Amino acid sequence: MQPAPPTAAPQRIPRVSLSLRVAALLILVAIFAVITQQQLGQRERVLDDARGELSRFGLMVAEQTGRSIETADVILREIAEQQRGPPDSASAQTRVPPVERLERRIEGLRQISRIKIVDAEGHITAATGPGPRVLSPEGVELLRRLRIEHGPALMASTPFRMDNGEWTVLLARPVFDTQERFTGMVAAALDMRYFEDFYRSLELGQDAAIMLHRRDGVVLAAFPPRAGVLGTSFADLPLFRDVLSQGNAGTVVMDLPPENTSRVVAVRVLRNSPFSVSLSLDANGALTEWRRQTGSALVTGLVIAGTIGVLLLLIAGESRRVERLLRENTAARAVAEAATIRITEQMEERERTEAVLRQAQRLEAVGQLTGGVAHDFNNLLTVLLGNIELMQATLPETGKPAEAMTRARLERMRLAAERGATLTDQLLAFARRQPLMPRAADLNAVTTGMLDLLRSAIGSNIEVQTAFDPGLWPVLVDTTQIELVILNLALNARDAMPGGGKLALVTANVAIRPHEATPDLPAGDYVAVRVRDGGQGMSAEVAARAFEPFFTTKDPSLGSGLGLSQVYGVARQSGGNAVIESTRGEGTTVSVLLPRASSEPGAQVPREVGTITAGARILLVDDDDAVRTTTALILEAAGYIIAQADGAPAALALLADGATFDLLLTDVAMPVTNGAELADQVRALRPGLPIVFISGYADPNAIAGRDVKPLVRKPFRVLDLTAEIEAGLRASSRLGA
Repeated sequence: MQPAPPTAAPQRIPRVSLSLRVAALLILVAIFAVITQQQLGQRERVLDDARGELSRFGLMVAEQTGRSIETADVILREIAEQQRGPPDSASAQTRVPPVERLERRIEGLRQISRIKIVDAEGHITAATGPGPRVLSPEGVELLRRLRIEHGPALMASTPFRMDNGEWTVLLARPVFDTQERFTGMVAAALDMRYFEDFYRSLELGQDAAIMLHRRDGVVLAAFPPRAGVLGTSFADLPLFRDVLSQGNAGTVVMDLPPENTSRVVAVRVLRNSPFSVSLSLDANGALTEWRRQTGSALVTGLVIAGTIGVLLLLIAGESRRVERLLRENTAARAVAEAATIRITEQMEERERTEAVLRQAQRLEAVGQLTGGVAHDFNNLLTVLLGNIELMQATLPETGKPAEAMTRARLERMRLAAERGATLTDQLLAFARRQPLMPRAADLNAVTTGMLDLLRSAIGSNIEVQTAFDPGLWPVLVDTTQIELVILNLALNARDAMPGGGKLALVTANVAIRPHEATPDLPAGDYVAVRVRDGGQGMSAEVAARAFEPFFTTKDPSLGSGLGLSQVYGVARQSGGNAVIESTRGEGTTVSVLLPRASSEPGAQVPREVGTITAGARILLVDDDDAVRTTTALILEAAGYIIAQADGAPAALALLADGATFDLLLTDVAMPVTNGAELADQVRALRPGLPIVFISGYADPNAIAGRDVKPLVRKPFRVLDLTAEIEAGLRASSRLGA
């Protein structure tokens, strides 16, 4: 490749009018600096006025809210005092006020919806109104806090929904006997609608809001109602932290969650109460008039500055024209030089693209070859496993050593054949032609089982360290694919540490809360596997493109650039995500988050024993004579009546001649007409006939958009095949009934 031509030295442009332009600029800057300083000061005064007004209004709201809370507290203290007495059970029964007395005590108090008396064990001994007789989890936590504090403090629970869907908060005081031992609590369920109605009656402005908090910042009520706010804590916000730790009130302009919009906020703590009230006002609304004035001032300043600037610039008009001609000449030369550089870069990019394309074509050829080999190999294994199981089933129980030796040999043959089936699964996964088959798995066990493979793959100069969470949740994945993901990440880490180093494998539980969710990762429980290396790291630009297909920083002969894109694709297809964290010179961590499984690893739907529908008529379709014959023998031994067809035309001819069958069992990969196409024609001809598919490999393009379920993968176990057949027969019977 020819080097780019050298860039000519830029031509020096005369600065005849520079002094005039500088003078015009300085005048503009001075005018706008004065206007900006004045308007910023005016802005602070507007915000100070808003803070003062909000603080005064907050005092009134706090006093009214405090009186409502204090009224409820007076009732709680009276009832708690009535409960004092010796700790014996007889006297304790006499101290419980009748329900009617409790109801009369809170009659007319809208802020209290219910009164409960709870003993030290959490049993409700008396309560007003309808509702559950069992203490809510928030009530249990409140009782525990009162027992630990062991003081006469008034406490409040976190908000929760009652059976009628309304929000409430428990306000409680502890109960002690005469020996100052904790015997329970008296709790009042506050009606949040009362406070919302009160805040609504204040006729707040359209952009104003009021919230009632616990002193630790947990939101109890809000008006206007805001989704997702109740129960959250604002204690980490600077204003709340400072007021709760140092004083009783404060105001500030800040970004307020969950919308994170700029608001003027005033917080005031209620006296003798575990509550605080916050009022907020949209800062943008308060500054509307200020913006209008600022706009007018800027327009005026612009007119003045523009007039002066135009006068100065007119004087320098002629010199500017000369300078413009010189700049145009310089720009034309720069464009020509840039075009030369761009053509050079395009030629280099074309060479890189061609190299990547050649690598992709090689990979596609390997994938096609792998699929064909896997199909034939799976057919051979089906014949082998089927005949082994037939021999095991028909071997007489003689008890002789020769018979035991034969059974042992057959079992070793079966295990070897199943290992061959696992190998074909791995080959198809390498070629990315295997549909995901997720199941509940223990990610710790999967990763532990790969350690020997990883150590041999990455070399002895890299130390593998593990940090597995012992309480790891089960994960819903295709274990073959996740093994390939971990292997890909380990090989990338090896390439990042050519001189050796340490590779860490970490597993952990991750809970994504609703406010942490993203479009790529919804809220929920996930299990993370992280692969961390101590290599050279990535730049921000490389990390941003690392998951792109065919993107790689390696030479095209050293990799296709599909490793990390495959990791990302498997994670996304499994319902999770993949994230890269990297710092130049410090290493890279790739985290793969996978969805938590609802069942434990290894959990399977129990199979029914002895449920073979003897005499059921099955049409078996497979173009491979050995596979079809072996499958027919297996099913006939199980008790079914089998009719064989060596392809789709033969099967359709049997059905067209009026032959009746209870189920169609067909291979997927067949010449001319594949199993999916045959199923479409059979469903049109016999709509009620159940269909079960078997396949060792199916071209994804050939079956795209078609229903090929249920699918039994070759080589299959007799139990797996008969289970799917019986499920199809049972479903057909239910539909017929």
